Amino acid sequence: MKKSDKIILGIYIVIGIAMIIIGAVMNVDYYSSMIFAMGVGIATSSCIQFLRYYHNTRPGNVDAYQKKLKEQEIELRDERKVQLRNRAGYLTWAITMIGCFAAAFIAALFRAEAWVVGLLSGLSIVEFVAATIIYKFLCKKM
Repeated sequence: MKKSDKIILGIYIVIGIAMIIIGAVMNVDYYSSMIFAMGVGIATSSCIQFLRYYHNTRPGNVDAYQKKLKEQEIELRDERKVQLRNRAGYLTWAITMIGCFAAAFIAALFRAEAWVVGLLSGLSIVEFVAATIIYKFLCKKM
């Protein structure tokens, strides 16, 4: 881990602690608990990253960590695994598209407010358009 990464993680911890304090002191019902929870999440994940770095750089764990990194690099470049990741991403995208359209339809059946149905439908359309644009960009790039 580079020195800049350590500094950034330290900044995240400070931001997380600040958000915890702000959330605890602030007296707004919904927003104070949301800010508090975000602070806990940021501070906790940054502390865990530091602990993981410390664990992996201890003299007894360096060799196992280097071996694990080498295996990860090989798996990232494996053509079969790349295709499986692409396929999993496509299936996830398709499921969320169907889920958004189904949720919009069900919300319309239960006479939800128009903005809810519009939001779900709009999200599906934006997701489809973004996927199409990214696909065409990648086709031109390759």
